[in-house]
Amino acid sequence: MFIFATDYRVIMERNLLIELLEDGEKVSLYSPHFEGEEFSEFEKFLLIYKDTYPDDVRQLVYRLDIIKRDGAEDRHFRYEGTKRDRVMALPSHLETTSLRLYLLNIQAKILILGNGGVKSTATYQEDGNLHRQVKTLQKIDIELKQREKNLEIVVKGTELLGELSFTINEE
Repeated sequence: MFIFATDYRVIMERNLLIELLEDGEKVSLYSPHFEGEEFSEFEKFLLIYKDTYPDDVRQLVYRLDIIKRDGAEDRHFRYEGTKRDRVMALPSHLETTSLRLYLLNIQAKILILGNGGVKSTATYQEDGNLHRQVKTLQKIDIELKQREKNLEIVVKGTELLGELSFTINEE
């Protein structure tokens, strides 16, 4: 469905499900999966970059393995987005890769792995793709926070329970 805004930008409503990728003892991994698409956002990231940036993808997956084993403390991530959201990025400042993977860190127990891309600018805002990936996660985070506040979604251990399908607007 399309909604036309007053300044003539086209805003598209997109349905998604936050789907469980891997249930862990300390951290579980989820990813947004948009209606009508074959793969989740994280799966798309892996498929796009595994052949052109294999070392970077391997390093990011290795970092995720460490996080799953040890927990999702902030030291593993770069802060991205704004102070109001939970958007973070891999790799941390201690590692370097050409790629950025954006995610939401929910109570250090749940990672919602989004998409990302090649980081070739000083900030993500300067790159159309990276900016779009962060904005998408910010919109998902707003919806999740509202549902958490209304107790429609709860975090129980490393599980995200409740209504995990919803609609966001994208330009």
